[in-house]
Amino acid sequence: MFFANGDHAVTYQQNEVIDPLVLKRLTNAFNTDTHQYLTEIITTENTLTFMYEPVRVMESHDTIEPSGLVVEEAERFLVEKGFLK
Repeated sequence: MFFANGDHAVTYQQNEVIDPLVLKRLTNAFNTDTHQYLTEIITTENTLTFMYEPVRVMESHDTIEPSGLVVEEAERFLVEKGFLK
């Protein structure tokens, strides 16, 4: 499940603990990929938090609610990396 987590973050959360090797793989992939709006990934046992600059998204899309666009980008990243289907 994704949700907006403050003004600069969106978080994917699940009940099951995410394998530490998967967290490392996702972090490495994030750090080597290019992203349109995502600037950082922060992981815990059950969450993946993606940081972004809301003003940049708002200006690019003429919107006052940027989190939906950021969730789409984060979800695409997780699908591409085989974490989500």
